[in-house]
Amino acid sequence: DVNLLSVLQYAVESLCVKDIVVCGHYGCGGVKASMTQNNLGLINTWLQNIRDVYRLHRTELDAIADVDERSKRLVELNTLEQCINVLKIPFVQSMRAKTGGFPVVHGLIYDL
Repeated sequence: DVNLLSVLQYAVESLCVKDIVVCGHYGCGGVKASMTQNNLGLINTWLQNIRDVYRLHRTELDAIADVDERSKRLVELNTLEQCINVLKIPFVQSMRAKTGGFPVVHGLIYDL
C-alpha cells in the first residue's frame, strides 16, 4: 500500500528509526474473514494477503480442528510473514546494509 510505504520510507530514510514493529492481534476480524470463501467485495483485495499466508501454511492450519485456535495461529503466521515482507522492501534492505542491521523488524501480537 502506497500510504504505508511512504510513511515507512520516511521513517527509515529520514528519521533513521532503529526498530519497526509489525503488530497483529488475536480475534482479528480480517483474519477470521480471510478464513472464509465469502465474496466480501473490495475488502477481498486486502484479505488476499492473509489468504496467501493461509495457503502457504495450509497443512499446519488445516490440522488445527478448533476454528478459534486456527485463527490464532493464522494471526501469528500472518504477523511473521508481514515481518518478512517488510524485510524485503528495497529501502529497508539498503538501510540495513548501510547500518549493519538497522532497522530491526519485530513482530508483536496482543490479545483483545
